[in-house]
Amino acid sequence: MRRIAITLAALALAAALPAQQPDRAAAARADSAAIASPERRQLERRLHQRVRDVVRDRLGLTQEQVDKLSATTERYEQQRHSLAQRERSLRLELRAQLRRGDSADQKRVAQLLDQTMQAQQQRLDLYRKEQSDLSAFLTPVQRAKYMGLQEQMRSRVEELRRNGSDGGQRPRPGAPPKGPGPSGPKQRR
Repeated sequence: MRRIAITLAALALAAALPAQQPDRAAAARADSAAIASPERRQLERRLHQRVRDVVRDRLGLTQEQVDKLSATTERYEQQRHSLAQRERSLRLELRAQLRRGDSADQKRVAQLLDQTMQAQQQRLDLYRKEQSDLSAFLTPVQRAKYMGLQEQMRSRVEELRRNGSDGGQRPRPGAPPKGPGPSGPKQRR
């Protein structure tokens, strides 16, 4: 059950994070259409509720803490999203400049590097502010557990991205195969 919840949360995060596809305009149009669908919105609502349930259970939160955590997370999510888009745009422009080789605009590259560092500092400042807000209603242990859950979800999103659109069904390198082996179903110990 835990794996399902983390996978669902990772899928939701993956959908929210920018995709890295060659035809970005087509991908954006497809994403917009999918986001607009009632089925997608219903799935997202169920997913968010499931994530809240898992977080509540794992952190031992009261309903009041769950409500405050949801409000805080929503408040910072838009800022994180905007900042991630800005950083991505800066990286793409920097890559484009570097592809030009010797004809790269040195002044523009320097500006892009400075702006990238500023964006990274803004991300850190945003994280500090969010942690300060969370400390008003979560214990240090709850905050640490929450950080761990967030990291698990981010890792799962990255794993899903690396594995492509097959939903993460390919085994990780070095991971044992899933399901029954040649000798039949596995026995529980």
